[in-house]
Amino acid sequence: MGTGRRAFLYLMRNKKKTMILLAVLTVIFTLVLLCTAIGSAAGSSVQKLRGQMGGYFKIEPDFSQGKFGTVDDALVQKVKDAGGIKAVNGMDIQYFMTEDLELLPGRFTEEGDAKAKLTRFLGNTDSSRSEYFMLEYNSLTKGRHIEPKDSGKAVISDALAEKNNLSVGDDFLVRMNEENLPEEKKELAASHTLEIVGIYHVNSAQVYQSQNAAECDMEENFIFTDTAFIRKAYGEAAETELDRYTAGAAFFVENPKELDQIMGTVLEWEDYNWEDYAVIKNNKTYEDSAEPLEKLSGLVAMMAAVISVVSAVMLSLILFLWMRERVHEIGIYLSVGIQKKGLLGQYILESLLTAAAAFILALAIAFAASGVTGQMIGKSLSSEGETEMSLERDQTEAAELKIRVGAAETAEVAGIGILIVLLSAGAASVTALRLQPKDILSKMS
Repeated sequence: MGTGRRAFLYLMRNKKKTMILLAVLTVIFTLVLLCTAIGSAAGSSVQKLRGQMGGYFKIEPDFSQGKFGTVDDALVQKVKDAGGIKAVNGMDIQYFMTEDLELLPGRFTEEGDAKAKLTRFLGNTDSSRSEYFMLEYNSLTKGRHIEPKDSGKAVISDALAEKNNLSVGDDFLVRMNEENLPEEKKELAASHTLEIVGIYHVNSAQVYQSQNAAECDMEENFIFTDTAFIRKAYGEAAETELDRYTAGAAFFVENPKELDQIMGTVLEWEDYNWEDYAVIKNNKTYEDSAEPLEKLSGLVAMMAAVISVVSAVMLSLILFLWMRERVHEIGIYLSVGIQKKGLLGQYILESLLTAAAAFILALAIAFAASGVTGQMIGKSLSSEGETEMSLERDQTEAAELKIRVGAAETAEVAGIGILIVLLSAGAASVTALRLQPKDILSKMS
C-alpha cells in the first residue's frame, strides 16, 4: 500500500482527530491571511498617501521680522532642479477694486466708503495647491482651478456668484487700488477683465470674522486668480516686468519622508540669506494620516509572526501527543517492512492534506470577512481625527483601506503554512520514529 493511500485511510478512520486538526489549522490560516492582507492594504494606503497628499514646504519673505527676502522665478527653479519636487504653487496676495462686482457687504458698505469695492486677490500658479483647498476650508463646486498656463482667470465664491448672478464663463472688471499708488502712477491703474473659470464654496472660515469685518477680510469675497494677471497689473503700474511671488512659493515633494532632507539641502545654499526668509514645513496632514496606518502595518506584521510561532508550537504539541498513541501502528508497519522514511512521509502527508483543506476553508472565510474587517478598521482610524474637518479627511482615507486577499497574500500565507506543517509534523514524527524496536515492543506491551 502506497504512502498516499495510507495517509488518506488514516484520516478517514480518525475523523474526530482530523476534524480537530482541520479546525485548528483553519483558524490559524484565517488569522494569518487577514493579518497579511491588512498589512498589505495599510502599506498600499501609505504609498498612496505619499503620492496624493504629500508633504510640502513654503519659502516666504519673513514679514514677521521685517525682512523681505525675494522669492522669484530663479529661486523657484533652483529648488525644483534640486530634485524630489513634484509640484510648485507660486503665491501672491494683492488687493484690487471690483468695478462691476458687488461684494458681500461689510464695514465699509455701512460707512459708505469706496473701499467697499476692495477685496483680496489670491494669486496662484495652481489654486488646487492652495492651502484653502488642500486643507478643505474651501471646495470647488463648479468649473476648474487656476492653472499655470492661465492669464486673466478667476475663481470666485458661490456667495459672490449668486449675489452678482454670475456663472462659469462670465467676465467682470477690476482695477488696482489707486490709493496705494503715487500720484504720478495713478493713471497707470487700468481696468482688467477677468474670466470666471471656477466657483468655490467656503466650508469653514480659516480666520475669525467679526460682524464688523471689512469686505476684503470676508472669505466669501476672496478671489483666486493667476500669477500672470497679478504680474501684468502690478508690472504696468511699476513700468517693469515682475518675476517674484509676493507671498512666496509652496514646494510639494514626491515622498513626504524626504521632506526634511530636501529642506536641509535648500537651506545649505550659501547664495541666499535665509534670515530674510521664513521656511515653513507642512507635513502634518500626511503624518497624521499615515501614522495610524504605519502603526497598523507594524502591528499586524508582529501579530502574524506571533501567530505563526505560537501555531507551530501548538501544532507540534498536538501532533506529538497524538503520535505517542500511534506507537503500536508504527511497530506494525515496521514489522511488515515499511521503512521509517516512508512512515515519516505518510505522517507529513496526513498533515499537509488536512492543511490543504483548512487553507481552502480559511481563504473562503478570509474573503468573506475582509470587507467587514476593513470597515471596522476604517472606523477605528477615523475616530482618531481631532477636528470635524480632519475627521472627514480621515474617513475618506480610511474608506480607501480596502482589505483584499490577493494572489500575493495567498502565496505568502501558503508558504508560511507549509513551513509550519513541515516543521511541526516532522518534529512530532521524528520523535516517535527514533524509538528502537525494543522500546516499541515495551510500549506495545
